[in-house]
Amino acid sequence: MSSVVILGCGFGGLEVASELRKLSDEVEITMVDRRTRFEYQAAHPEILSGAVTPDEISADLRSFAGQINAEFMNTEVTGVDFAARAVKTKSGSIAYDYLVVAVGGEQAFFGIPGAESYSYCVNTQEGAIMTKHALDEAHGNVVVIGAGLTGVEVAGEVAAARSHLQVYLVEMMQRVLPAFPAANIASIVTRRLMDRGVRVLTGSRVKEVREDELILDEGYRLPYDILIWTAGLGPARVLEQLKAPKAKGWLKVDPYLRIDGMRNVFAVGDNAYFELNGIRSGQNVEEAERQGRTAAANIIRAMKGAKLRIYRPKNTVQNPRAIISLGGGTAVMYYRGLTVSFCAYKLKKYIERRYMKRFGVV
Repeated sequence: MSSVVILGCGFGGLEVASELRKLSDEVEITMVDRRTRFEYQAAHPEILSGAVTPDEISADLRSFAGQINAEFMNTEVTGVDFAARAVKTKSGSIAYDYLVVAVGGEQAFFGIPGAESYSYCVNTQEGAIMTKHALDEAHGNVVVIGAGLTGVEVAGEVAAARSHLQVYLVEMMQRVLPAFPAANIASIVTRRLMDRGVRVLTGSRVKEVREDELILDEGYRLPYDILIWTAGLGPARVLEQLKAPKAKGWLKVDPYLRIDGMRNVFAVGDNAYFELNGIRSGQNVEEAERQGRTAAANIIRAMKGAKLRIYRPKNTVQNPRAIISLGGGTAVMYYRGLTVSFCAYKLKKYIERRYMKRFGVV
């Protein structure tokens, strides 16, 4: 019986585990994560407004592993010996026949002085809870750095639920949602945020973060009570320990989602750099899940000596799609260049509830 070890139990890792078990009872699955609970990260901004509680968007990983007859190990990965086919952890070594790396990314601070020291973040549930507690005590300016998907959602949720606070959204590019190719979504989201009282500062680069103020380009100073950092994602630090091909710090994978040059090691989700015919996978939940299903199918095919399937991305860097919550039970959906508001928030919550049902969370 072949063994598959999955590093990371986010959306991509869980999809690999679930699909493997659907496809075969004759495989040993070991799931490894330093956390004990799955976190529905896409809903973290709503923790800040109280629209969701942490228990509603998290679930016990050990219980989930039991449901699919897998083993769960709560430990921290320190490296991988690819030649020996062994994962190194703080709890010991784990042998594997096939390995899937799905450790995701971490908040990036880009070396800006003071940014990591003085910022709150929402990329983890613990961070979102800490940020909410800080907001509960705040009475002045709340500054959100980075106007990508997470940044605009955080700004919208805070402004909608806490009208006594002045929210600033700071973005170094010339418009919000700079990763989206169409400007219409940026204009709509900016207008919605401004209607809630958010002050949007685009074309503003953060040079330094001090304990109670930001230093922006040309020496402009912006005082704050709470600073929430959402400006970009960087590779998880454990990736630095892996001697494997990388692109911009991410694990470079082939058309079958195997790490380049490795026949039995796959990577999915945010930590994978996948590009096919000039089209690159986006770092989002949809791609993590789709990659997880394809990787699982290819592992089973590899076990049987069958031809592997080429992965074809859908939610790409060149053509992204998303549902963006803006606080107060509102959202906009961007799909194929169109922006739709009607029922967008209901659809977002339906997707969330449907996903959490697999853990018994309703």
